[in-house]
Amino acid sequence: MRTKEARTRFFFFCNSVILFVACLLGTPTGATAPNLTHEDSAGNHVSSGIAMEDTAEAPRKTQRKRVTVSRDAERIIARSGKIKVTARDMELLARLVYAEGRGEPYEGQVAIAAVVLNRVESPQFPNTVREVIFAPNAFSPVKNGKLPAKTDETARRAVRDAVNGKDPSKGALYFFNPKTATSSWIWSRSQAVRIENHIFCR
Repeated sequence: MRTKEARTRFFFFCNSVILFVACLLGTPTGATAPNLTHEDSAGNHVSSGIAMEDTAEAPRKTQRKRVTVSRDAERIIARSGKIKVTARDMELLARLVYAEGRGEPYEGQVAIAAVVLNRVESPQFPNTVREVIFAPNAFSPVKNGKLPAKTDETARRAVRDAVNGKDPSKGALYFFNPKTATSSWIWSRSQAVRIENHIFCR
């Protein structure tokens, strides 16, 4: 009886050992831990998990950055390639045209935008739209380095026409309202054309 019981115990012991060894051999050793990512406050994808090929390798973090293109980098060729403007430049121009020319006829608004572009082309002025608009004492709506943000679709369309080559100002570099202008210097400039309430001059 004892011999039969001993044999039974031995049988189960051997099976347990074989099962244990089979489990060890069947477990993959090259498994990797999941590598989870999340976005940090700057919008970057940052790894929050550890991926390891084997125990000898140190934890590795993966980092992916989102690439965005600034509107200032997207240049548009204007006036048959003579100058280049950005989407941001066109927005600033539309704001200036609205501030200086709201209430003026459409042709007059295109002429205001054209004056800015004429200055960009001229060696007498800075060579970017932004620098021309924000030059000291260049345009009365610009105060303390700020330009009013309001605009409308008419002003935007006037800017597009000017960028595409229209110039009702006839190459003017300046414009003024003769009813309010007090500078003798502006009156001394060569006048090119008058459109409603503005005189455009060189």
